[in-house]
Amino acid sequence: MMSGLIGFVLLVSPCGHDACEYIPVTERIYPHLIACEQMRSRLLSVRQAAVLTCNEVRRESSGGNNDQHQS
Repeated sequence: MMSGLIGFVLLVSPCGHDACEYIPVTERIYPHLIACEQMRSRLLSVRQAAVLTCNEVRRESSGGNNDQHQS
């Protein structure tokens, strides 16, 4: 299986700097890291204490084109 990069997601830590899992801020996937980082900067200008990060979103693929589409 191959993994293809489809974009970046903005995540927030609801526990601040304590150990817990990050959760998505929204369902939006940014096509480029810079777009995600720009949104992160805008949010941090309003919520300075927020712990935000941008992470890759990947889609697993089998390498072949065996996808079946239903109408």
